Parts: sequence; C-alpha cells; structure tokens
Amino acid sequence: MTIASVRVFAPEQWGQVDIFRHFHIGTHSFNSDTKKAISGITNHFQKALTLYELALKLLPNLNLDEEELLNKGYTGAANSREFSAVLEEVFTELYSSIDCTRKIIANIYRKTRRLPNSTRQLFDRVNNNILGDDFPTELKLAISSSDWYGELLAIRDELTHSDIGNCHLDQKTRLVTYMHVGIRRNGEPLIIDDVLGRIKILINSVNEFLGSVFHFLNSKLQPVEIDQLCGFFKGRGYLRKLALEFPMDFNSGICMSHVWFDGDLQFKCPFVGTCGAYERAKFNAPTPFSGSGS
Repeated sequence: MTIASVRVFAPEQWGQVDIFRHFHIGTHSFNSDTKKAISGITNHFQKALTLYELALKLLPNLNLDEEELLNKGYTGAANSREFSAVLEEVFTELYSSIDCTRKIIANIYRKTRRLPNSTRQLFDRVNNNILGDDFPTELKLAISSSDWYGELLAIRDELTHSDIGNCHLDQKTRLVTYMHVGIRRNGEPLIIDDVLGRIKILINSVNEFLGSVFHFLNSKLQPVEIDQLCGFFKGRGYLRKLALEFPMDFNSGICMSHVWFDGDLQFKCPFVGTCGAYERAKFNAPTPFSGSGS
C-alpha cells in the first residue's frame, strides 16, 4: 500500500486570521472558549463560502419549479425552498464569523471602559463613540466603516427564529430574488433583488473586515518561534521552527526533522533539494527575512 504524501505548510495561502492563529501564543494567553473562537472565525467563513458555492450548483434546479408550474398549474416550490435554506445559512455563517472576531477583540481589550459582551452592542457603541479612548483607533475604523453590518444583523436575527424564505429566478434576467415575509423593512417583507450578487458583496465585505482587524492585531504580536508541521511523508510528520517574519513562504524557518531523516534515506524529506529551511538547518545558511510586521 502506498502512503500518500501531504504538504501541510502553505503560508502563501495564509490570510491575516491564519497568521494570528499560529503566532498569538507569544503575546496572548486565551482560555479554551476564546481559542475556539479563533478557529471559529475561519471555520464559519469557509462554511459560508462552501454554502455559497453549493447554492450556485442548486441554481439550475429553480427551473424545475417553473416547469412544474407551467405543466401542472401549481408548484410545491420544493427546489426554491431548498435553495433558500442554503442561502440563509450563508448569512448566518458570515455573522458567526463576525461574532467570533468580537470575542477575540473583547478578550484582548477587556480593560477598555464600557466594552460590551455583545457584537451588536460593540458596533453600536463604536458608531456612537461611547467606548473608552483606550480602544484602538484602527479597530474603531474597521467597525465604523462596516456599513453592511446592520443589514447582516437584521437578517441573522430573523432567520434564527423564522421559517425559510423563498427565491424566484427571473427567466429574462436570470437573477434570483429572495423574499422573506417574516423579515420586515419599513413594514414590508424583506425583498433582495439579485440575492446572489448581494451575498457575494457581503462575503467580500466580511473578508475585508477580518483582514483589517487582524492586520492590526498581528502588528501588536511579539516575535515568537513556533513548531510548524511541514507535512506528512511516508507516514511520518516533518517539522520546522518558524519565526514571525515577513514575507513568509515555504522556504521560511529552520528544518527540525533533518536530525533524524538525514540518517535514514528511506524517510528523506522530498523537498531537501529545494527547501530553504533544510538548507538553513544543514549548512547554517542565513535567514533570508528579518524583522516583523504584517
């Protein structure tokens, strides 16, 4: 049986949240719930992306409801209901990502005067300028510039307790309209024209918000070295020491596993010929990057 080789270390794909997740240990001591929130930020956001992609796959099925209506004079709208349920989870997962971010902020800046234990109240107090002056200006700006938050909050609140809405595919424009009678705006049911386009904007907006928040938080991290898993080759895990230095790529750090695989050729790392971390450990080559930042 052939054992698969899996490369795990891919810093070129890390975002600001990933950097914080790996390197916060040199600066912050979080309890278990806060550590879960760090993972939750990425997990919820990735779920939102996955559900959005699933909605795109389900989109053609809306034609089946239209065909049923034309052929039978009525439709149970089963496909619309299924499509709507998936879309609604995108909204809730995006909000959960924001909620997890607030937990990190609240833990780090817990001594700030009038800092609430609520995402809704945090945004409200920043926008009304009633937080303590010791709350960072950079975070205030990231929050106050998030003009999409109120919409996402309102939808999340109603979807938590409401039935599923419904979607309609316009046969001419091919755009999907979402309507939910349980969510009211100015006394009228919520209607979102081109809901897929609106969700894409929200995804990008939330992503930019997360990037802004954690770019700032990363700039406050103390330099630290961590043990970083490179990958699994021939059934064994391979490690390197990795410092908080930028830029960062697959050559960063210093190989730790060479001390055992150099003496056992059958387990020699497949990247020894091209890996700067191995060369640095083996031949005391200088570190290509220095300093810290984000």
